[in-house]
Amino acid sequence: MAKLSSATQRPIPVNYTKGGQTSVRGVVVHIMAGTLAGTDSWFRNSRAQASSHFGTGKTGALYQWVDTADRAWAQASGNSTWLSVENEGQGGDTLTDAQMNCIAEVLAWAHKVYDVPLQVASSPSGKGLGYHAMGGSAWGGHTSCPGSKIVAQLPQIVARAQRLVAGQSIEEDPLAGMTKQDIYNAVWKTDAIPAPSTSSTIKTNPTWEAVSVLSDIANRVRSTEATVTAQSATIKTLAQALADRGDPVDVDALMKRITDAIESVTVRLDVDEK
Repeated sequence: MAKLSSATQRPIPVNYTKGGQTSVRGVVVHIMAGTLAGTDSWFRNSRAQASSHFGTGKTGALYQWVDTADRAWAQASGNSTWLSVENEGQGGDTLTDAQMNCIAEVLAWAHKVYDVPLQVASSPSGKGLGYHAMGGSAWGGHTSCPGSKIVAQLPQIVARAQRLVAGQSIEEDPLAGMTKQDIYNAVWKTDAIPAPSTSSTIKTNPTWEAVSVLSDIANRVRSTEATVTAQSATIKTLAQALADRGDPVDVDALMKRITDAIESVTVRLDVDEK
């Protein structure tokens, strides 16, 4: 018996050949033209005359209907030498990320159990991860199964299976292959941050690079600091003038009260903005 432990076991009572799997060249990808639940039900109907070893749902469910020691009825003359995986969806669909992960699990498992090479197959004489249409008329003539969009995803699935076999995360490292300069450019040189509403060029340049935003902020802070410094000097001059007239003014105390008032307003503004 050969069962994938991570798959939900949904054994069917009909539509397969007991002990009929003579060898395993690889895994064949199909499209259901329906739902996982509907296919699960159909495979249990003797009129279907069809089955598959595995099936995936769009949200990541993985079923195993047929033990891989037995022959599923999925790709005619390719049944006895290839495992099969049906995928929820319609012709023209792409596989969801979750479905790609499920197929990668099946392929990685087939590699460990049957020594299936982690590569894309393009004909029945090859080995690896194949697709229904590659078998032509001998495999039932299903030339649109699973569709060109899914066939284009097969290399990504193989890459995920390779990472699983290597004990790595199934998801590709988004920083893989990037240099420090690449990362710097992605963070600081990407023109995607909304420009300040006060920008004079907002209509023609609505988005800025991060470095431009920081530069603008720095300029505004310097301008504000200069303004505050000038205002403080003016207030101190006025307070001193009042003191020179003989009015009972404590210049230092007045400056502290003004400074505390400014800081209080600043704190309230910060809280309100949050």
